Amino acid sequence: MAIDKGIAISCADLQQIGGIKHILLRDWTAGDIIAYDNADDHAISSIKKAGPANADWFLYEFKSQEANMSVNATKENGSTAFECGLSFMLPQMETKKFAELQNMLTDCMMAIAVDNNNHAFVLGVSQLYANENVPERSQTFVNVSSIEGGTGSAFDDTNGLTVNLMCKQYELPREYTGTIAYYTDATPSATYAATTT
Repeated sequence: MAIDKGIAISCADLQQIGGIKHILLRDWTAGDIIAYDNADDHAISSIKKAGPANADWFLYEFKSQEANMSVNATKENGSTAFECGLSFMLPQMETKKFAELQNMLTDCMMAIAVDNNNHAFVLGVSQLYANENVPERSQTFVNVSSIEGGTGSAFDDTNGLTVNLMCKQYELPREYTGTIAYYTDATPSATYAATTT
């Protein structure tokens, strides 16, 4: 690929705000269908599960202004690898949170991080060097890299856990341009579910 366009910075770009507002996670499953959009954007236009059917995601809430996404690139022998991190803080340690985190420890996941500017970035999915026949075997998945936290000692100390997720992929995160359907009831559903189309 050759450089074919410049990059302009608009007033809106300068008014951006930091942080993440939504984190969605799901396991890679057999038969997942990823539609990459390379026409004019570095994007993913659709994520579906086998069927095809809308893919099921689970929303992870976190302490406000305590979540972030990071991207670090390194180039070696002509190949560029991107280590993409997603970190979020779960306040108040308790057994239900522990149970879900325990489930994550051995899972091969993908993630969508929606920032406060409404850009939805997909992590753990890479078209470059992907397994052409079986997408879920591409080994660019998101997994747990570390969990840290505690109860604190003083009354005003933080009680909770910070979860750090990481993936190694071979291109920058793509923006999800399809539809994300969140739960629509007044309070989150029992599973905190969402879907992508």
